[in-house]
Amino acid sequence: AYGKDFFYEDTKYNPHSPYSASKASSDHFVRAYHDTYGMPTIVTNCSNNYGPYQFPEKLIPLFINNICHCKPLPVYGNGENVRDWLYVVDHARAIELIFHKGKVADTYNIGGFNEWKNIDIIKVIIKTVDRLLGNPEGYSLDLITYVTDRKGHDMRYAIDSTKLKNELGWEPSLQFEEGIEKTVRWYLDNQVWMDNIITGTYQRYYEDMYKK
Repeated sequence: AYGKDFFYEDTKYNPHSPYSASKASSDHFVRAYHDTYGMPTIVTNCSNNYGPYQFPEKLIPLFINNICHCKPLPVYGNGENVRDWLYVVDHARAIELIFHKGKVADTYNIGGFNEWKNIDIIKVIIKTVDRLLGNPEGYSLDLITYVTDRKGHDMRYAIDSTKLKNELGWEPSLQFEEGIEKTVRWYLDNQVWMDNIITGTYQRYYEDMYKK
């Protein structure tokens, strides 16, 4: 793990961008409806998800697709931002478990116990895609292109999901390398789906978000 500043269920929210603030406010609304009207609610906070069917603006499917088409791999800042990664099926398993067995009005973190620097995860993706495409090892490393970091971009997201493990017995089912292998294989086998998703609107979004 990178440092000790984990996000716990009782950690005070401290968003640094309007985007983050909008997500924080949604949790406050949910808790307020329980406190005011007695609505049965549970709040969950998860780390970064990855897996099949993820929209290609997100890092992992974006990079898989760009490697396949020999396009630049835009890396924010110096690539040192740290994120915890969670396979989407494990997230769904956790939500189902919490829905049926979680305590009303409680909060549960869902994390992968799996922190990576962005630049390191990118190298894992490159290595996996190149191997599955039959490219020589390191073939696509030159596609890495450093771009200006997003404003208000946090250096580290670290979710502690010990409570979920201890109280409800949930743990991630996949090691990260295994999850990446499954994910890359899915995108390579579903290139038509990816091609249909990438529209003119997406291209404009891509150009705006990843300007040098």
